[in-house]
Amino acid sequence: MRSLWPIFLLAGILILPELLLEAERQAGNEHFTPEEARRILPLDSPTDKDQQDSQRGLVRVSGSSRPITEELVQRMVGRRSEAESAYVSIWNWQGIADVTASARGLDSKHHFANSYLVGFQPFETEELWVPLYSLATRKQYQYDHLQYAGLSDIWQTSRQAYYQARGDCEDHAILLADWLINLGVDARVAMGTHKGQGHAWVVAIVNNREYLLEATSKRRQTTWQAMPLAALAEGYEVEFQFNRDYFWARKTSTPTRRYRGSHWVKKSQFIRG
Repeated sequence: MRSLWPIFLLAGILILPELLLEAERQAGNEHFTPEEARRILPLDSPTDKDQQDSQRGLVRVSGSSRPITEELVQRMVGRRSEAESAYVSIWNWQGIADVTASARGLDSKHHFANSYLVGFQPFETEELWVPLYSLATRKQYQYDHLQYAGLSDIWQTSRQAYYQARGDCEDHAILLADWLINLGVDARVAMGTHKGQGHAWVVAIVNNREYLLEATSKRRQTTWQAMPLAALAEGYEVEFQFNRDYFWARKTSTPTRRYRGSHWVKKSQFIRG
């Protein structure tokens, strides 16, 4: 890659946390029989399962007239080893820090973080608790290095995350956020740490309140009122957040439990296509 491309990789590696203990997997409020659960969670559609979603697009950076293309990111990542390219990367652009993130997908290529939210909704529902309940009942938590031959971090799109039996924190969070967005919720994937370990979760803004949703939780909550307010959630240190369109970075180094406000900077916009 020619030196005129002023893009630099930061230490944006997310080490997956060990959040799920066996006790938590078995805990929770179960209100449905297996037969009732199957009526809520319909059978998989082979057509949906096999559909290939395009992740192509570019990123327009606030304060820069030149966009970042996926081809450029893939070229830069291509200069690294296979193991190195499996890490999540946070990118600078033309002197502007932390403008976007990219991660390696199941196709072995790096794509912008926003592109993993492909607009997928497994089925229609009017209940906001159903997406989190669905994740709790159908998807198992598993570290990427155990599932992908030792590679540190591989992301699934929201569609892939629904049909793949196993996945880690960002796979759960991507599916949950994308589904909630389809339901009209301002939902974002949050990236940071939980108790000092790299992690991804979801923040959902409903009725002007911020809720922190632990997408990897296997507690089967059947009411939105059971969801915790973000301001009360301990141990979570957010650094970045994104949805289908935008990427935000925290403005200061001061920890926060608020996901809106002047301490956040909207760094870039993802343009799909």
